[in-house]
Amino acid sequence: MRRHRLLPLALLALLAPLLPASVLPASAMAQAGAPDERREELDGSFNLTNRSGRLIERLYASPIRTRQWGENRLGAEGLAAGGELAIRMPPTGGCRTDLRLVFEGGLTEERRDIDTCLDRDVVIGTPARTGGLRAGADGPAAVAQGNPSFALVNDGSRAIRELYASPTSSNDWGEDRLGRDTVPPGGRMTIRLPEGACAYDLRVVWANGRAEERRGLNLCETDELSFR
Repeated sequence: MRRHRLLPLALLALLAPLLPASVLPASAMAQAGAPDERREELDGSFNLTNRSGRLIERLYASPIRTRQWGENRLGAEGLAAGGELAIRMPPTGGCRTDLRLVFEGGLTEERRDIDTCLDRDVVIGTPARTGGLRAGADGPAAVAQGNPSFALVNDGSRAIRELYASPTSSNDWGEDRLGRDTVPPGGRMTIRLPEGACAYDLRVVWANGRAEERRGLNLCETDELSFR
């Protein structure tokens, strides 16, 4: 009887999705599934940057499979606006992390299922609107009128998960304009806004939880805006 030479385990692991389980040794099958398993054992530590414009008093960070938030990871002084801090996670806690932030004044924000192995820098933007149009020496600022609708262009490497657009005169971000949709890398989406005020503030949230804001935009003077 002719003997078949055994293929190297590394090659068998690559062929695992194409071959029946019966022709693969158990060691090769284990190796084929190893990347996902190893990912669950990675260290999800990350760097936190506070660009919210306000003090973060408390931060809770826990692996997604953990049911409890655990201890506050900030000291008594919290994390000031513009500050950065390295957050150490359990050495085998995995990449998927949930965050709960408590800001000065009691405002709370939660961010779920952030892949902190994919992006080690987590940037916290403004959690809630606090501004408005500023009055000048001659009274309230004039408000330009027109059609503020525009095309949102994703020039980044990750999907845009959320978009908030509200007039600068508003104290609330309002609803997520994308709803259940996302804008993939290289994609674009038309954002329909009611005719009227042109001055808008925008906030986008990427798939990894990073947020970016642009304030005081005259959307009536542009047809598209790109984020990266």
